[in-house]
Amino acid sequence: MKRDFTLYSRIWIGIAYFSGLVIGFSMTPPTLDGPRKDLVIQADDTLTITCRGERTLDWSWPEQSLNKFEVSDRKDQQPTTDIPTQRAVWVRECQGVPGKPYCKTLAVTKAQGNDSGYYRCFYQDIHVIIDGTTAVSTYVFVRDLNQPFIRRNTNKLEPIFIANSDTRVEVPCLVTDPDLKVTLYLYEGTPVALDDKDITWNSKTGWSVPRHLLESKFFYCAATVLSKEHTSSLFMVHTTGRKFYELKLFPEDSPVELIMGEVLTLNCTALVEFDAGVEFKWLYPGKKEDRATSIQPLRANRERVAEATSIFTIHNVTVKDSGFYTCSAKTLERSLERSIHVIVHEKPFISLDYRNGPDVEATSGQKSVKLSVKISAYPTTETQWYKNGRLITKRPEFSRLKSQSQALEIRDVCVQDAGNYTVVVKNSEPSLEKTLSFTLIVNVPPQIHEKLAAAPTNPYRKGSRQTLTCTAYGLPAPTTITWQWRPWGPCGLNSARHNRGRRGQRDKTPNCQNWQDIDREHAVNDIESIETLAEVVDGKNKTVSRMVIANADVSVMYKCTAENKVGKDERWIYFYVTIIPEGFGIDLQPTEEPLEQDTVSLECSADNYTYENLQWYRLNPQAVPPVLDCKSLHQYAEALGGELSFEDSNNSWVLKLSIPNIQLQDEGNYVCEVQNRRTGEKHCHRKYVPVKALEPPRYRHNPTNQTVNVSESLQMQCDVEGTPLPQLSWFKDNQPLHQISGIQLQDSNRTLSIQRVREEDAGIYTCTACNLRGCIQASATVSVIGSDDKTNVEIVILIGTGVIAIFFWALLILIFCNVKRVNPADIKTGYLSIIMDPAEVPLEEQCEYLPYDSSQWEIPRDRLRLGKVLGHGAFGKVIEASIFGKDKKTSIETVAVKMLKEGATASEHKALMSELKILIHIGHHLNVVNLLGACTEPSGPLMVVVEYCKYGNLSNYLRAKREFFLPYRDRSPKTQSQVRRMIEAGHVDPCGSPKPSPSTSSPIHSPTQAKDKGRQKSPPAVEKMDDLWKTPLTIEDLICYSFQVARGMEFLASRKCIHRDLAARNILLSENNVVKICDFGLARDIYKDPDYVRKGNARLPLKWMAPESIFDKVYTSQSDVWSFGVLLWEIFSLGASPYPGIQIDEEFCKRLKDGTRMRAPDNASPEIYGIMLACWQGEPRERPTFPALVQILGDLLQDNSLPDGPFNVSQSSEDDGFSQASSRPPSEEELPIGFNTLSTRYYNCVPFAGCVLVGPSKTNHSRVKTFEELPLEMTSHKAHHDSQTDSGMVLASEELERLEHKHRGKNLHAGRSTERLITSPSQSSRHRPAFLSQLSGQTFYNNEYGQLSEEGVCHFFASPDEAVSEGACPATSNL
Repeated sequence: MKRDFTLYSRIWIGIAYFSGLVIGFSMTPPTLDGPRKDLVIQADDTLTITCRGERTLDWSWPEQSLNKFEVSDRKDQQPTTDIPTQRAVWVRECQGVPGKPYCKTLAVTKAQGNDSGYYRCFYQDIHVIIDGTTAVSTYVFVRDLNQPFIRRNTNKLEPIFIANSDTRVEVPCLVTDPDLKVTLYLYEGTPVALDDKDITWNSKTGWSVPRHLLESKFFYCAATVLSKEHTSSLFMVHTTGRKFYELKLFPEDSPVELIMGEVLTLNCTALVEFDAGVEFKWLYPGKKEDRATSIQPLRANRERVAEATSIFTIHNVTVKDSGFYTCSAKTLERSLERSIHVIVHEKPFISLDYRNGPDVEATSGQKSVKLSVKISAYPTTETQWYKNGRLITKRPEFSRLKSQSQALEIRDVCVQDAGNYTVVVKNSEPSLEKTLSFTLIVNVPPQIHEKLAAAPTNPYRKGSRQTLTCTAYGLPAPTTITWQWRPWGPCGLNSARHNRGRRGQRDKTPNCQNWQDIDREHAVNDIESIETLAEVVDGKNKTVSRMVIANADVSVMYKCTAENKVGKDERWIYFYVTIIPEGFGIDLQPTEEPLEQDTVSLECSADNYTYENLQWYRLNPQAVPPVLDCKSLHQYAEALGGELSFEDSNNSWVLKLSIPNIQLQDEGNYVCEVQNRRTGEKHCHRKYVPVKALEPPRYRHNPTNQTVNVSESLQMQCDVEGTPLPQLSWFKDNQPLHQISGIQLQDSNRTLSIQRVREEDAGIYTCTACNLRGCIQASATVSVIGSDDKTNVEIVILIGTGVIAIFFWALLILIFCNVKRVNPADIKTGYLSIIMDPAEVPLEEQCEYLPYDSSQWEIPRDRLRLGKVLGHGAFGKVIEASIFGKDKKTSIETVAVKMLKEGATASEHKALMSELKILIHIGHHLNVVNLLGACTEPSGPLMVVVEYCKYGNLSNYLRAKREFFLPYRDRSPKTQSQVRRMIEAGHVDPCGSPKPSPSTSSPIHSPTQAKDKGRQKSPPAVEKMDDLWKTPLTIEDLICYSFQVARGMEFLASRKCIHRDLAARNILLSENNVVKICDFGLARDIYKDPDYVRKGNARLPLKWMAPESIFDKVYTSQSDVWSFGVLLWEIFSLGASPYPGIQIDEEFCKRLKDGTRMRAPDNASPEIYGIMLACWQGEPRERPTFPALVQILGDLLQDNSLPDGPFNVSQSSEDDGFSQASSRPPSEEELPIGFNTLSTRYYNCVPFAGCVLVGPSKTNHSRVKTFEELPLEMTSHKAHHDSQTDSGMVLASEELERLEHKHRGKNLHAGRSTERLITSPSQSSRHRPAFLSQLSGQTFYNNEYGQLSEEGVCHFFASPDEAVSEGACPATSNL
């Protein structure tokens, strides 16, 4: 009974659930077109019904044997009249109407009598089908005169199952004509018509007959049509059970997984009432294809129920057998179904992936954290977890780690749980294994150490200098610790309920409001500094913040707050300022060692904030304890009185004990007792009062007689003692002596000194000593030998010596001033590199000449938050900083701040101010580190805010990328697109000349405006790139960097500015592969940087300087072009130091002036090396200008005729010292094509690797002399490796002066007779700019193809027409 009740309860709950499910749908049921009454059609006619609704529709019909054909594309629909004549069911889509966009028409062709029945239209995506809610139905009669009764099967005897409780029997004599007259007959040998008033007829369901009339009998229905009698099947009544308890499908775990070729066996078991009939049906993926299956029925009776079982089997499963398998069981009472998912795999596998990513963060103290994975595998796998390479087992050390099927749970998370975790999934049978690694990061909320180690309230001495410290530890480490303050005063209380035992008590915690940020300018106590640093404390990296209070003046409350992303911690400091730092103390007046008969006062001062109830005691001299115990003080001490007063200014009580005319017996221990206001505990301080007895004066040493010479010194001592200390007086011949010129009384008159004794100083000297107990005196005689005339000679000698000394110092000062006078043209490189052209504005006047508008450029200091130091020099430093919005909370962008170091001089301040004004004058450009603003208010240090470049300087970047360099061009569409955008960003017309458009720099009124203006002013940005550290470096990148630097220098030159220190170390790399020219200026330590060589009193970057700058101190835009050539060498050598292995001395400068040059770097093509040589022309006028360099490099950047392969940088066995790089010899087919497709501008440029022409030489070649082919003389210095720097190379000032003198002399006598490095035939100069005319006589060498002729070079510079007319160069080689 209990089981029956449970089953019935489940049934009713299911009915209620489905009812609620359907009612919950806010939809209208589908509708049928046409009349709603039953339909009657004739046999062989076509039945057509149209249904409309709000959702996707479908149809069901009574005759299941008919094939269904569905047309979903409305364009392919045929009119209803065009339905084929074959017998079938056709379902077509039709046009919807407003409110009911879905429509389907059902058509049954060649209808027959068995097609009679209910036709139902329902919503396809809703599983519960209920007429009037999710479905609509109609009954159709197909009037078939040859078949008046509907026959669903061929059985002549059909049982009618009824339950024991049924009282009537439904006889299913279903007819095809609703008007047909049907008679029910009993068959007991002969037919007997059954006629009773209790039987009823329904044309849709048949006869309804009382049970007792048909029980244990046979019966049938008959009807006469067109004089012919038709009968139905023979029926009989069978009584059976009807209760359906439960349906189970085994195996119960879904999905069921198999490998191809295995056997699938499913067991569907129905628990029913005894004698209950069960009908099983299976639905499976291969049913429509008639997949070979085996279905075996079984039945068994148990104690209270019957088990009807259907066993479904498929042998040799395939992947197509994957899907859902549904078993449905039906009894008289109801039908149930169960489904299971079956997956058939081709082979064993393991699929392992992260559920939430490889990095998992947790917080220390968290209840638990899970490292979850998604595992899909077959067969069953074994899972193992490892922590830092150690297998996690059930050992006690892993007790908090619980391994689950697809996760590792860590309970009670702590810091030690952080680390690397690895999951290993193994499948032993097919030997499969996969691993996945996690990184667990355990964050720790900040904890301030001083909260536990220091008392929250401490008294601080008024006027003292105090340091308040907060040491915070957390993970991640708190980057900053903020300080706040509030006035001294009571706080409100928060009530926090805690369960303590059975009584709920309230724990009162203070709730202080009105906290204010600390403003140094308006602080109640003078704040000297607030410094936050990362330090290692107790072996841990902690954040330590120290606030230094210069003058403790007012009692306030301070709060330090440490915060990270998982929490914060606060420490309250009750900064109580008092004149009694220990809380209370004793002061003895007027002196610590009173004398007998003095008036003495003992003052006990106690801070009113802490103490009350002051009381004086005197200890019994015979019972003084070794340790003072306040609790038993009254047992061995005598209470004394005193005068109690309150001092408002100090907020303290003073109990004054006066002892007039103190005597020796008053000496002893006096104790002041006070009581703590909060705890009630008593505290004591003891003061010992000594009393000195009075003693008369007495001599320890009497004065002695002395004999001295004239002009010598005399000293007499009067050594006395007594209590109190005696007062001393000196007399000479009974006349008082006073301190005058020549006579000195020292050490409280104990010592008498006479300088330069004269004859009249002879006599009797008396010392008198007096105190309260009396006076004593002692005398001594002084005798003087000699005369006063001898002293005049000494005076003359002293005066003469003084005059000579003054003259000598005046002469030194005059010489020093002449030496230190600095020539304005002599520029100190250590201060500033980028300057305006001195021809436009004199150097010493540039700071005053250029304006600074603070209303446009000034940035409030409180909107800058300084970070780490990016670089520093001898005078300044560059700091990474964040600039914040007006709310001071939202960081807008990262910037770089240039500022001076502490103790900077006025000249260094002026230099940084000049740099600021020059940056304003220069304006905004994509390839220059642009100014964003400045902080110039006198309230703080001068700060210049510029753009931040995240990848650092180009020199370091190129060296770091050497292992990831690809020496060939990148032909990918992405790279080509970036090149085009870069050219467009520089306003370079591929068919014309560069168009620089210098814009005015945009000041920052707010950081947001700065970013917006930066976007507006800047050229179109290059498309967003990946992290440059993750991408390889290509030859195209090197050309791109060179082009951008040339473009930036072109802009500087257009603004009448000279750089003077153009090198890879002064080129910064920003996002999107954009390089920017900068000037570290004061922030570069030229005294430690080996690239700066000492020249006299200055240090100069000699390896980057043009000869006219070294010898004549001339800096122009053309001297910057020389430096640009050295920069090209740095770029294409991937950050190597120029002139590797060469000593920077007098010989180096001489050879540089004589035309010796560096050899080509390994990664430079001939055209690139040609550009370098052009930049290194000895005559500045013959060097290219920056606009010309922008044009040439822009063409190189866009050129598609260069080889795609890497440059051949290997040298032959016989190194000539100036070999060129090339990829391959051009073929005969390539030569004319390459020549004719080159832009006209290429004929005004250096030779390209794509047009290497070889032929016999007609003239003598003037070769480029390199440092490698001229061996250095033997010196004590050792040549440096390429990666080293010339840190030991120093040019003495006298050497350079001699070089400069020689250079000027040659210019005076020889004019322009200096030997040119590269000669220039005049016949080929008309098609070339002046600086390139020098290259036509140069012989180019190639390790792979031999020597290139001058004729080939000349042909290269000729016009295309001339080249064709003179004949194409043969593409052959000497090799």
